Amino acid sequence: MRPLQTQKLTEGRLISSFFNRKVLTRTASALVLAPSSLFCVYMGAYYFLAFVLFAYVACLFEWLRMSSNTGRKWTMFALGYVYFTLCYGLFINVRFADQGFELIVFLFVCVWSCDIGAYVFGKFFGKTKCVPTISPNKTWAGVWGGAGLAVCMGHLFAYHYLAESYDVFNITQIAIVLAFAAMLGDLLISYAKRQADVKDTGSIIPGHGGVLDRIDSLILATLPMAYFLYWGII
Repeated sequence: MRPLQTQKLTEGRLISSFFNRKVLTRTASALVLAPSSLFCVYMGAYYFLAFVLFAYVACLFEWLRMSSNTGRKWTMFALGYVYFTLCYGLFINVRFADQGFELIVFLFVCVWSCDIGAYVFGKFFGKTKCVPTISPNKTWAGVWGGAGLAVCMGHLFAYHYLAESYDVFNITQIAIVLAFAAMLGDLLISYAKRQADVKDTGSIIPGHGGVLDRIDSLILATLPMAYFLYWGII
């Protein structure tokens, strides 16, 4: 087979795999979940607290299910309980701060952009695996692509909606830290799933799996976001 034909065939496979049924299902779910989440965050009060409570309880339930498949059920569950309680508590604290809605959306933008960038760059340019023993699909191209897109979209959002505290250096470092925290949060749950020998944390969200599968990146990214807010960096 000629090199040009091989290249075209490879490109065709990449494009077809990018637009497969699973990806379309994930996209459809995201198009429903993202506006719903933003609505609850925007409304605040009972809408927001109900949204957080649902996600918190769902994560604990899914974590307990995974913990039951390990030899350290209650130790693992206790660690997860502390982790989720701390992160969700800080998430609420960020929302009720000054410009809380804008700060939460900024967090969403950075994390979601990182997820999208990591997937796209990893799919088309990923060759070298970064943590094959934990998450075989993660590549260095995805890592840098995700971080880069998070920085770009973070700047775009902050410039328009966080103008009073906008600073090029601060937003850059914040977006980078949030992106890497998001990827670490994803790896943390991937490692837990491997320990529990499960593919997904649940099955409630079509194309994604469980609630924890969908927001694993967001949960850990809340920690540095709260830190930046506490010290007035953002």
